Amino acid sequence: MRDTRDKEYFDKYADYRTPTDPIVQAYVSPKLELIRSIVPLGPDMSILDVGCGNGVFTYWLRRICYTVGVDLSDAMMRRGGEGTWVCGDAAQLPFADNSFDVVWCANLLHHTDDPAAIIGEMKRTSRAYVVLIEPNRANIAMFLYTALIPAERRATRFSRAYLARLVEGSGLHVCYHVASGMITQNRTPGFLVPALRRLDAPGPFGAYQILVARV
Repeated sequence: MRDTRDKEYFDKYADYRTPTDPIVQAYVSPKLELIRSIVPLGPDMSILDVGCGNGVFTYWLRRICYTVGVDLSDAMMRRGGEGTWVCGDAAQLPFADNSFDVVWCANLLHHTDDPAAIIGEMKRTSRAYVVLIEPNRANIAMFLYTALIPAERRATRFSRAYLARLVEGSGLHVCYHVASGMITQNRTPGFLVPALRRLDAPGPFGAYQILVARV
């Protein structure tokens, strides 16, 4: 279950950028492009966005597939606009086995006490793919930021090897795993975005890990 302290943090956090903010679009778009090169997303597919927050990815996924957002924080989901939102615990997802083609999770695992349990639930509810996006501790700016913020501190353990072990330990089969991106959704100043876009490509020191696994 997501740590209660983190839930309170997100319930009170009011300055998250909206999904349509240009900086958020610059953060989301390259990751979606990379994932779509592996996962055949389209209107005939369904996605569950676990730990969807205010819908940063949910909003854009809904323009591609039928997408349901689930999060423990009602306050965050209320900022996400129209669509199907479900208040639920990622460690006990309120959906039947094999309910979705893709189960997606961005920046949630490092806020949980038991990330393996979350991945297990994602595997249970997916028919085909599990997609994870998490911080990359090899990026020095990301490491320092997460080390300094108590609610983010567990991200300091998220090396590529650590995330891969979690996924493989659940019985999933990793088919794509890269680090990429230099733009963060809420902390990157707008004036830096044009320069950082040029660095937003796969490489060992990208700020985020993108992992796609098959069930």
